[in-house]
Amino acid sequence: MYPLKLKPVYWDSIWGNDKLAKIRKNPEIHGTSWDISAHPHADNIILNGERKGKTLMQLLDEYPEQMLGEKDRSQMLRLAFLDAKESLSVQVHPQNEYARIHENDEGKTESWYMVDVDPGSKLIAGTTASSTEELKEAVYNDQIMDIVNKIEMCNGDFICIDAGQLHALGPGILALEIGTNSDTTYRFYDYHRKGDDGKERELHLDKCFDVVDCTKQCEKSSYPFMDEQRITILDREEFTVELVDFDGTFHLTPNGKTFYGLSNVRTDCEILYDGESMPFAFTENIFVPADCKEITLKGKSRVLISYVK
Repeated sequence: MYPLKLKPVYWDSIWGNDKLAKIRKNPEIHGTSWDISAHPHADNIILNGERKGKTLMQLLDEYPEQMLGEKDRSQMLRLAFLDAKESLSVQVHPQNEYARIHENDEGKTESWYMVDVDPGSKLIAGTTASSTEELKEAVYNDQIMDIVNKIEMCNGDFICIDAGQLHALGPGILALEIGTNSDTTYRFYDYHRKGDDGKERELHLDKCFDVVDCTKQCEKSSYPFMDEQRITILDREEFTVELVDFDGTFHLTPNGKTFYGLSNVRTDCEILYDGESMPFAFTENIFVPADCKEITLKGKSRVLISYVK
């Protein structure tokens, strides 16, 4: 196998912005871009090499060990960009057991890296409610915004949202999302926004209250750019995220045990592999199969490396 360039799957969102569209010079982008996804709702097409034209799910079916190493399909990650002009719904994602029973899906823990943030932009992460009953009272009285934790974000900040934690990405934020391979979201509140049918968008309150955990809280971490550094910014059972700043070259040697997602979150650079060079653009995500040989990144940039230990 070799590093795989993938065709993003774009979704129009009611809250979508045009920051990513301007970066990629693609006016069709308006909200969400699933860049590494092997999910029934979005399956990326391979754009390079001898596997060109196949989908990521097809390669996982045909070459499970070469693609994933010792990991199984349930441990696959999903990488996406969220580009918010307005706040996303106040929402929660289920844990694995609940999602598998009720949605035939995986649970969802996700992390967000701030790529381009308007000054003063905030997101919601957690609630001040001390119990589900207190949260219910606020929801049914249309007062949920009075009991949410808001955190101001800046470029280069990073935060992780647990399954079961109330949250919402805020307006003015372009974020890279690294998370488990799930597409199940339950809405607590959506600002009374209406869909194309003229009706307010559906809420999922019974399921929200089934899975929400009011004790789930989190803090952001901040990472100014340095010419050279490699640090682990998240290390969990679900996935690990490393941050790499380089000015010159950086070498990554896969160990055959796991796959990698490479996310360029700063400036264009290039990937050197097997004697060849290919461009690695700002906001591009590359899937690296487990059986790849050494990869070299060349240029001056910041790349996030995500994988499952």
